[in-house]
Amino acid sequence: MYRNQLDFAKNRLHLLLEGKIEKEEMTAWSDDLISKLKKLKTGFGVISEILNCQPATEEVRQILVQTQAKAKEIGMGNVVRIVANNNYVTAAQWQRSSRSIGYVALEAHSVAEAEKLLDEADKNNL
Repeated sequence: MYRNQLDFAKNRLHLLLEGKIEKEEMTAWSDDLISKLKKLKTGFGVISEILNCQPATEEVRQILVQTQAKAKEIGMGNVVRIVANNNYVTAAQWQRSSRSIGYVALEAHSVAEAEKLLDEADKNNL
């Protein structure tokens, strides 16, 4: 399951991925995400909520990497990823993917913490 929500007031996208994501769903998520990101201003922030997302297959991970690269190309600014302590494999997989294209996401354990971290990062131009 996925959800991509825009927050025009804060120039942010909040994405949610849950469960086992197969190739078809990941492709639909990616297409939806990219079309929405194009509606935001350059420097937009992203909150990626992957608390209950299972590790991806290599084929699905490649779609993730391509999506992250496209988001960066469109003008993505700071990223905060909401992760669970008991879901380290997924968190590590996403961080490894983002590092491969040149950025590191901050990590939080709740939406409130993620919003606060992103506010601070944007304020300090990190």
